[in-house]
Amino acid sequence: MSAAVRPARADELGAVAAALRAAGLGANVGRLLEFPHASPSGEVLAALENGSVIGGAAVAGFGATGWIGALGVVGSGRRRGTGTALTEAAVAWLREHGARTVLLYATDAGRPVYQRLGFSAEGEARAWRDVAPPAGGPAPAGVRPLSPADDAAVRELDAAATGEDRGSVFDALGPLDGDAGIAIDRDGRVAGSALRSPWGLGPSVVAEDAEAGLALLSALRRMGGPLTVSLPDGNTEGQRALRAWGLRPINQATRMRLGPPPAYAADRVFGMFNLFWG
Repeated sequence: MSAAVRPARADELGAVAAALRAAGLGANVGRLLEFPHASPSGEVLAALENGSVIGGAAVAGFGATGWIGALGVVGSGRRRGTGTALTEAAVAWLREHGARTVLLYATDAGRPVYQRLGFSAEGEARAWRDVAPPAGGPAPAGVRPLSPADDAAVRELDAAATGEDRGSVFDALGPLDGDAGIAIDRDGRVAGSALRSPWGLGPSVVAEDAEAGLALLSALRRMGGPLTVSLPDGNTEGQRALRAWGLRPINQATRMRLGPPPAYAADRVFGMFNLFWG
């Protein structure tokens, strides 16, 4: 029999994060729970067996679309339907909150579970690590710090790339400024932006074309410290540039969908907040 699944209480978040780390989701997984726990359009789910948390998942709703992420079950709780129960509960929560399309990034182990529930694969995404970033130097022409005046343009670029309204994420980030990230100007408009993410390992980078997107990635490499960035394999220009710069792929996952496809433009996505909500 699978475990009971319900929304996690605030005092259970630590136990959920510990279970997810034990399930192999990485040391940073607790940060991924922060946004869905705090947002009115998100939730953290706990799977319990005999009163103990053995797994969890999180959901983030963006109106017509919603995401499942940070889903895992400890080794002793697997092969008893707990992963399926968590997925079904997450889909139900998102449907109840208006999502017609449910999205997620699946590992090889999780993909069969999602396929049985009707999810279809839409392509791969990879995280890349810069092992030898350039030592400083000038940023490409047009790259500058973000400012609060860029807010509407940045949201518009994001919606055009993802096909989603991720306004709640931008609201959680707060006012855009130089600490939030960088933008690139072209002909008096914002042609791309790179936002730092407090929840994942890399920035969210969207641009209207490859020239702008690669200029932003080049600038990020020069800003100090190794760069980790995740982008879809469908962005062939971005993938080609990362390989040429010497970045190495460190993991990958499959984007999967349940419901009608959003107007997702993979070639305009040069970095994702994380493999939770893209």
